[in-house]
Amino acid sequence: MAYSLDFRKKVLETLSRGLSVRTTAALFGIHFTTIQNWKKHPEKAKTPQKRPPKKIRTEELLADIEMYPTDYLSERAKRFKCTPAAIRKAMLRNKFSKKRRY
Repeated sequence: MAYSLDFRKKVLETLSRGLSVRTTAALFGIHFTTIQNWKKHPEKAKTPQKRPPKKIRTEELLADIEMYPTDYLSERAKRFKCTPAAIRKAMLRNKFSKKRRY
């Protein structure tokens, strides 16, 4: 969650009155590193990364497993354009194990 520009200015104003970074952080309930970053770039707000989640469909995964039963997770991940961890999660979610015969 990004903090508002007004809040950041208020924190930096309090900091300019002579309080230390850690004291100001404790006063406002934020981490001191956040204040240090605001001192470097007061106008720049950190925005969350925007990327759609990758949902691996059960039918597609089952078809892939039947077509390529001996493939590694990394090989499946290349076909699905995702990470091997995402393939493993999808397999666990659908109760597919690597050892199981399909």
